[in-house]
Amino acid sequence: MDQAISRRTFLGAASATAAAGMAEGRPNVLYFFADQVRACEPGYAGGKNIPTPNLDRLASQGVVFTNAISSCPLCTPYRAMVQTGRWPTFSGGVLNWINVPSTGQSMADTFARAGYDTGFIGKWHLAAGARAGTLERGKPPKPGPESEFVPPGPMRMGYRYWAAYNFHANFAKPFYYRDTPQRLYMPGYETDSETDMAMEFMESCRQKKVPFLLTVAPHPPHPPWRPEQVPQGYLERVPKDLYWRPNVKRRREGRNADPRCYYAMLSNVDDNVGRLMKFLDQTGLAENTIVVFTTDHGEMFGSHGQYNKMVPYAEAVDIPLIMRWPGRTRAGSKCDALYTPMDHFPTLASLCGIEVPDIVNGMKLSEQALGRKGKERDGALMMNFVSHWDYPETNTEWPEWRGIRTKQHTYVKWLNGAEELYDNQADPYQSRNLFDGRRTPEVMSKLRSRLRELLEETRDDFSPGTAYAQWLTPDRDVIRTALGPVERRQ
Repeated sequence: MDQAISRRTFLGAASATAAAGMAEGRPNVLYFFADQVRACEPGYAGGKNIPTPNLDRLASQGVVFTNAISSCPLCTPYRAMVQTGRWPTFSGGVLNWINVPSTGQSMADTFARAGYDTGFIGKWHLAAGARAGTLERGKPPKPGPESEFVPPGPMRMGYRYWAAYNFHANFAKPFYYRDTPQRLYMPGYETDSETDMAMEFMESCRQKKVPFLLTVAPHPPHPPWRPEQVPQGYLERVPKDLYWRPNVKRRREGRNADPRCYYAMLSNVDDNVGRLMKFLDQTGLAENTIVVFTTDHGEMFGSHGQYNKMVPYAEAVDIPLIMRWPGRTRAGSKCDALYTPMDHFPTLASLCGIEVPDIVNGMKLSEQALGRKGKERDGALMMNFVSHWDYPETNTEWPEWRGIRTKQHTYVKWLNGAEELYDNQADPYQSRNLFDGRRTPEVMSKLRSRLRELLEETRDDFSPGTAYAQWLTPDRDVIRTALGPVERRQ
């Protein structure tokens, strides 16, 4: 027995040493994504409500992907696509508050095996948390006292350093966990404190001379948009009269839903991006660190008469994406390749010289990131599987749809059979629905056909949202996907 333990210890140490040697000289990755940031908001994209000097500077130093989309504009599906690199129908990440199964081949798993220190800070939202125990609205769940604790092991998908929580929305008094279910409180505003922890983690890696993959996921500027959830002094930065997009049909203003709070939180995000850039410069890490700034989805803010996300329109789907690697990405450049959440894993792994697992469905867009030509998709599949973000429902608040996005068009088919087509170049506010096909018969035919192909490729039979209850236990464990039964790792 002692010999067996000794041998396992030796092999583990040998494997770690080999991985560390393999990682030597490889770039670090800092992946920073705030929650619910619209592509149109930063200054570099023409934003009018608040200045974003740090995001603007980051954009001037790197490449901006102008066709980055949240292909399933909802928190958990986006996060599952980033971490697994897989279609939601294959990973099971089709709605919020579910225990997305680990395959052992997620992004952080892969980087860790290549000798990287891996860290996650902030909102995880890939666990059942407070919704465990029921799949129906109105039925009480059965969460434990610390339901937002994600224990060490497969549920963390390869992240070794952990300063995170599954979900909460108290930004002024935020809590998080490390490796025990003891609730810890951040000393300041959420995004500020998470930035402090990010710098501590990166400094530790610098001291150890080990490359890192660090994901930082602040919850702001997600709702609630109330003054008490805004960092001190930031609401005063926001003009009293906001700019609203021309397609806004319904404004919602008031203390309990004050859009000025959104912009105050976003201003704080911008400041913290500046703090991270300054830290990288001062420590000498900037030169060999790939910085990614993006988000999980946008926010409708009254456009088309809607709020929140889960719809196929630009305000919900279009997201900011900046990638900077000094001396490698072209400063101030733009790339119009269609970029989906699944593409982060293979793109970043490829830039770091790491082999991508075969199960990954995303595309390597590393050549495009470096300003070169490479293979691109002709259209990106978009989807909304359920009509409530937390429950497998159909035809309630956010009816189900599937769609395809090209560089020029957005085509959508709703579960009830209705269709929409927009020319995003001629009509950026998507005010003219060209669905009847009389003016664009060739476009409609091509997009309908391509959507059918993509649904077949992803084994998506466009079922009502209620069908996905069969994929879950009452405790919200994913037990099957479009690929069949799931064997959960222990």
